Amino acid sequence: MCWKVPVVPQSRLSIIRSGDPLDLDPLPENIMLRFSLVLAVSALPMVLPAQQTAGAPKYPGGWIVRADEPPKAELSKLTFDAMSRGWHVTTGPLHIIAYRPEDTAAGNFTATLDTYFFGPPGQYPEGYGIFIGGKDLAGPNQSYVYFMAANDGRFLLKKRTGSSTATIIDWKPSAAIKKVPAGDKNNVENVFKVEARSDSVRFFVNGVAVASQPRSAIAADGVVGFRINHSLSVHVAGLTVAKIK
Repeated sequence: MCWKVPVVPQSRLSIIRSGDPLDLDPLPENIMLRFSLVLAVSALPMVLPAQQTAGAPKYPGGWIVRADEPPKAELSKLTFDAMSRGWHVTTGPLHIIAYRPEDTAAGNFTATLDTYFFGPPGQYPEGYGIFIGGKDLAGPNQSYVYFMAANDGRFLLKKRTGSSTATIIDWKPSAAIKKVPAGDKNNVENVFKVEARSDSVRFFVNGVAVASQPRSAIAADGVVGFRINHSLSVHVAGLTVAKIK
């Protein structure tokens, strides 16, 4: 095992550990309690109002959170905590995106999200992963392309425009996705990378290319962030954006 730090200009991200399951500080009791309760709760996805207000929740690291519709989200049900290496997110009943407006990418670039999936274990179909091309993320005309994996070993590529979504690649299995088996209390690392060039956009999980689209079909320029669906516990160890030739 070894420590690695992403060598990216102006990166403000924390040190990441690769290889074995992440050995984090013990999770706060409120995270463990919320996560255990989440699995017994069924709820529809909901969203943050389009404009942040003075009373809107503040999240560590400068992250802004928006959840899916309808337009009144109970963000008090979301847990978003700073840890020794990154941030731990437990979504409860919410499908959320998280972003920092300054994390943008354009032209030829790579965007990489390092995650550790904590649960629930087994064939759970909800996804988590990276998004690119974010625009108007606090407004009614939000748009972005998201690339996600689920603990059942499948990945998904979709785009959102306003309140509607369109599937680019429907859920598809890939052996590159690491999974937590049913009954296992460990976590697994899955690294999502998007490589955008003038003629194509390629999508990787753990260094394996699982999909490719023409650049003309993917609105890749914009804010980069992450998306996590409901009832998941995910540690975000780092998000990096780098220019490439």
